[in-house]
Amino acid sequence: MEDKQYLKYFGKKSSKYWSLKDFDCWALNHVKNCQQGATHRIFYRYLNRILLDEKSSKRKIRTAQKLIGTKKEDLKNVNRLWKMPEVLKNINKLEKIVNIEEEEQKVDKIVNIEEEERIMALKERQLQLREREAKIRTLELQNIQMEKEIGGRVDS
Repeated sequence: MEDKQYLKYFGKKSSKYWSLKDFDCWALNHVKNCQQGATHRIFYRYLNRILLDEKSSKRKIRTAQKLIGTKKEDLKNVNRLWKMPEVLKNINKLEKIVNIEEEEQKVDKIVNIEEEERIMALKERQLQLREREAKIRTLELQNIQMEKEIGGRVDS
């Protein structure tokens, strides 16, 4: 019965976002009297069920295999976080803040690139205008030269 509370996680999150750390964080925020050992047993029991279920999607199977393969390292990392449950409980919020800051930096880069492109386009347009002015001036000088030649013939 207690498992049902934990298993809601797997229905709410896409398998590509599953991790032991995320599961523990979610459990601390959504399951009353959440305990480290029970949380980990339930997580890995569910992953094993995915591997045994013929109806499991390829993505879920790959994710389960990957998570079971990294179990030892994941447990070592998460067990350290369980010593500070408030940090673990809020770790997703902190990661979201970091992700937001990274996204803002990407947007700033894009804005800077767009601004640079706009400046380059303006400079290119200025060059085109100068070239046009030079061509016009060349044609004017050619016309003046031709007028002088024509005027000189008339005098002779």
